Amino acid sequence: MSVPIMTSSPVDDSLAPARADGHVQYNPTAFAYLTPENGPAQKALVSLVSRQANPDSGFLIERVPDADINNSPGSSNRAAKSTYRFVLSLDKAGSGHDGSWKFGKGSKFNAVDIQVCSPKSRQLTGGLIGIIFMHPDSGVFVLQNVSEKHSIVYLQANVELGYRDKHVLYMTSNQLRFGPFDYVLEFGVASEVRFLNDRTLYRRTGRHDDDDQELPPPLLDLLPKPTHQRIGDIIIHQTISKGAFGVVRIGVHRRSGDIVACKTIHCGKRDVAVTKRELMLASSIPTTTVGVVPLLFTWCEHGHSPPCLQTTSEVEDVHLLMPYARYDFNNAPWPEVPMATRLALFRQVLEGLRNLHAAGIMHRDISPKNLLILSLRTPKAGICDFGKSKRGTSGVNKALGPPQYTAPEVWRQREYSNAIDIFSLGLTMLKTFQGWQPMRQMDASSHEAVLGHLASLRGRIMPEDLGDLLRSMLAWNPADRPTAEQALEDKAWELVSEAQSSESDTSSGSARKKRMRRASGPSPASPS
Repeated sequence: MSVPIMTSSPVDDSLAPARADGHVQYNPTAFAYLTPENGPAQKALVSLVSRQANPDSGFLIERVPDADINNSPGSSNRAAKSTYRFVLSLDKAGSGHDGSWKFGKGSKFNAVDIQVCSPKSRQLTGGLIGIIFMHPDSGVFVLQNVSEKHSIVYLQANVELGYRDKHVLYMTSNQLRFGPFDYVLEFGVASEVRFLNDRTLYRRTGRHDDDDQELPPPLLDLLPKPTHQRIGDIIIHQTISKGAFGVVRIGVHRRSGDIVACKTIHCGKRDVAVTKRELMLASSIPTTTVGVVPLLFTWCEHGHSPPCLQTTSEVEDVHLLMPYARYDFNNAPWPEVPMATRLALFRQVLEGLRNLHAAGIMHRDISPKNLLILSLRTPKAGICDFGKSKRGTSGVNKALGPPQYTAPEVWRQREYSNAIDIFSLGLTMLKTFQGWQPMRQMDASSHEAVLGHLASLRGRIMPEDLGDLLRSMLAWNPADRPTAEQALEDKAWELVSEAQSSESDTSSGSARKKRMRRASGPSPASPS
């Protein structure tokens, strides 16, 4: 397999060399260039171009601009000495599964998109070396080794990828080595707006199986940037929120490409005990627990896991890795959320509270920002942040969560029970309905106002059964509130069961349609 040549520039017409007929050629949809960097790789590509066995191939090789000048003896840039380079573009999707680009020498039975040498070459064993693909959720570009004969060395990441190993391509310039060949993969676009539109279209043209798949979060960058920071196994993109005691950032796992959130606590010496308690409680909860956001991994700035928390300096950074949540109960687009979805989210966090109480844990900081929504399309929510939590069923500490979401007995009694979590959850659920925002610490008059507002919503924009349940959860006397287990048995959740049954039927039909679509035409080839 060979590929057609374009003499072009990825940036603008002024930099694009002209053909003999006077027309300028360039590829405005290019997002990366793969350039041979050492002699064996450059010679192999020149040899392929000279043969031009298949000029109608869908992939592109481009003559490097100013290649003749760059090839002068005084040039020190190895890649700059190459005459040709490969162009990666979204308008030329790869032939692999979900549009992945396959590279290697190719063979009669295993065609590749990026052919680095002749199929008859003995420099590589096997037709396929690796693939480059766009992660279906995060949108980042990932390199995977699919060869059992050759490893791929990702030089800047200081990692050697064996068979089926993956790694995010997280640098603007990435040096790769396989067999005797050295290549540099450089990311860059003429227009990020154009690339964003092309990427959105690419993801919706049937290359990905899930037609309803959510687009990557806007806080994730389109392409690698020099500002990206690697912390442990996480590639940090941007900051979500920042405070005096820490920061929450969005990134991707460098191996899988999955979207994650990294919470970094600036732990001073006097904060060690509190931080240890938070980590101990969060780590004790199984990651499969329904309704609780799992703590995936923890480590300190020294690289120890669990964190050593034995700093000799004033402050030590402790990192907590969790799934990324697009929304919490404070900023979710509630007016646009169907009631069945809303109830499913409510029920999940109530299940989470039931599971915490069953494990002997009081959360003590239930509030909108600590209830995360991991997905709206397939409703999934969970409780996070165990900084105020404790083991047991009673407490006396008054410094808990936001005062406006704290149960009244915390201020009125010396001791309180885990019923304070039920009250806080009821207030948080109520807050998701328009027209009410808690403003101050709960007392008798503000409690009366809350119940009055709840009554005004019941049967109008809130199902009557849900209104009745919330009223019981917001009882002034903690003894009158249901436990989380009792609340889950309430008939308010019958609508959730009906909706889930309906969704199951719809999903089955959708799956059948997708199978029929795939059966009616050729499927993208998977690497072998």
